[in-house]
Amino acid sequence: MDSRIHAFATSGTTGTPVVWHRTADQIGAEAALLAALCGASEAGVDGVVSFAPPRHLYGHLMGIAMPTTLNVPCRLVSLTAPLRWAFDALHRPLVAALPAAIATLQHNLGVLRGLDELVLVHGSAVLPPAARTLLDDLGGRARLVDLFGSTETGLVGYRRSEDAPWTPAPDVTLTAEPGSGRLIVHSPRIAARPGGPDRTSAVLEDVVSFAPDGTFRWLGRSSRLLKVNGRRLYLDQVEAALRCQVPGAIARCQPAADPRRGEWFDVHVSAAGPADLADIERACRTLPAWQRPRTVRAA
Repeated sequence: MDSRIHAFATSGTTGTPVVWHRTADQIGAEAALLAALCGASEAGVDGVVSFAPPRHLYGHLMGIAMPTTLNVPCRLVSLTAPLRWAFDALHRPLVAALPAAIATLQHNLGVLRGLDELVLVHGSAVLPPAARTLLDDLGGRARLVDLFGSTETGLVGYRRSEDAPWTPAPDVTLTAEPGSGRLIVHSPRIAARPGGPDRTSAVLEDVVSFAPDGTFRWLGRSSRLLKVNGRRLYLDQVEAALRCQVPGAIARCQPAADPRRGEWFDVHVSAAGPADLADIERACRTLPAWQRPRTVRAA
């Protein structure tokens, strides 16, 4: 592979992961753009603490490309490891978080309250309500930068409050697909398929509404796609997996908001006796942990 090309697969999908290629110039441009939108230089960011795996685009940008652009250290952390070491000698860090990382940060308030300032960057999924509690607990020493994007498009938009509309990135133009209303992203940072032509636009599953000032609000998705901690989860495919294991059972995956994951789902089992419900519960336990439902219940 050309050393100027970076390959990223769609994050932890229930289907076959799709590989997208991005050039070094695209990665560099996006890292500089993210640094500017996060106000990293003005805030005097002295290090990055990233919960996002660098094998995926968001993690690579926040954990490798942006720290290189800023010439600051980066510490990659897990959701379960103690955090004190990650913030050692840092005073004004930028934290690249996934939804589940919010609870981990909440459990380490003592460490975070010792910082001068914290830039909390959230990306790749629905912002969980717990983020508001975390920001309130940290008072004026923390500020939020919420990112909207995908592996195909990179950064599409941003906001600095969970109640605010999204602002398109400076190099992005947005339109809606006629009929479906799906979001069409026009940008010089659109990824290409291996061996395919360069692209300047991509159609996403997301449906939005536009305001006269150019901002937009996210309304949902045109398909039964969820992003659980940044991983793509197609509910139709989960249902198909359950039907294969429990023939005859009628199980329906129902999306649900979740305070920690942002979005999750429950399984509703229709016209089933206790044995069928128990069979579905056992089948759910065979799924990868991140694909398991929050609850299994009789409809």
